[in-house]
Amino acid sequence: MGFSYRKSFKAGPFRVTASKSGISYSAGVKGVRVTKRANGRVQTTISAPGTGLRYTASSTSSGKQQSLATPAAAVNAPVTGTSAARRDRGSRRPGAWYIAIVLLSAGLFSAIPFAHAAARLRRKDLRLRAGIYAAVAMVVAVLSSITPHDAHGNAVGTAGRALSTILALLALALMATACFQLVPLRREVYGLEAGPTPPTHPAAADPVVAAHLAARARRDEARALAQSDPVLAQDLRIGRPDLPREYDDGGLIDLNSVPADAIATACSIEPSLAERIVAARQELGSFSSLDEVFVFAEVEEGTAARIREYGLLLPR
Repeated sequence: MGFSYRKSFKAGPFRVTASKSGISYSAGVKGVRVTKRANGRVQTTISAPGTGLRYTASSTSSGKQQSLATPAAAVNAPVTGTSAARRDRGSRRPGAWYIAIVLLSAGLFSAIPFAHAAARLRRKDLRLRAGIYAAVAMVVAVLSSITPHDAHGNAVGTAGRALSTILALLALALMATACFQLVPLRREVYGLEAGPTPPTHPAAADPVVAAHLAARARRDEARALAQSDPVLAQDLRIGRPDLPREYDDGGLIDLNSVPADAIATACSIEPSLAERIVAARQELGSFSSLDEVFVFAEVEEGTAARIREYGLLLPR
């Protein structure tokens, strides 16, 4: 049989276990638990008591997610060139930690990627989201601390079971909401919006068409620069034809800053519509998306396409 040793120490929602293989620790309540095992693997388990619903995620200490039950044939199979290339691409996916930290912490650390995105993009709405997720995590921690447990860490009594169910459902909702919002945000922060290079326009040989296509390319380049480095974009005065500047942005217009006449000229729209855009901006403080511009300024679909082509939203 051999020598074995195992001893657990529990303090509220936290548990530390010492055994012959090392020390592991976990945090959570019945229905939601994150465990760091002695071999370095991190396991997150979420379940809704009484419903049969259960979600489990596991990763090694390097942060790569793995299945909890891997067939031996898959482990011992030789790695082909295609599968190796896919694995190599997956290991270099920028911003993948946004989703990983949410799943592995059962949503408790969801505020971290939003705070990182707010620092990179300098956006007030992201700082607000980070604060909301941090507040929800504190509520989960408080509910966990007041949930009555027995010596084995199981919820006891009607109140304990009810609180455990609420905590599990809250963690599931927190994870789902955070992941849904972080998928497009990750693309924006790490500049993953651009797809494959579009094919050459069939009429590009015409000098006039070529000039317009070149201006569009300049807009795309300037827009990408503004997304990755808003401070530099402001220094270059991207989207500010109303100010003296040297950088050619292809005709972009910053709808969060420029006056109405500049918007009307750049987007070739009626001055009355440009005035509505400025009035909506003053009412909101600033726009966070072009869709907000279209809704609050009551922009028609045909005109919205022109504004989307030239519009830019820099943080104020």
